[in-house]
Amino acid sequence: TWYGSGSVWLKITPWGIRSAVNWASKEYGQPDIYITENGFSDRLGNLDDLQRVYYYKHYLNQILKAIKADGVSVKGYYAWSLMDNFEWAMGYTEKFGLHRVNMSDPERARTPKESALFYSRIIQENGFVENENNC
Repeated sequence: TWYGSGSVWLKITPWGIRSAVNWASKEYGQPDIYITENGFSDRLGNLDDLQRVYYYKHYLNQILKAIKADGVSVKGYYAWSLMDNFEWAMGYTEKFGLHRVNMSDPERARTPKESALFYSRIIQENGFVENENNC
């Protein structure tokens, strides 16, 4: 059984992304690959979004394995999404953002979630931080 998310269609399968980029690399002659709009949804929008941290940690680790162990040319990875936003099928009920947006505030105040801090550390360090025990 795979972990679920805030979206009925989205199951957490980190090994699947490694399998997918390996397949695409072999099928299309080892092109440079850019992964766009990859992320995790929830319905709470809480700031301590450890499920999203778990998601990014394990998906990024599988992409790193595809690059280092399998020789796949992954050149970019883009988290979905920077902020909670309007999702076409579910409106504002599914939260994908690294930042919470206060929809009741006319200014739409944005607050970084734990996942934003985790992801920013990976970017700052250009990789995982040793001895960090997030999920």
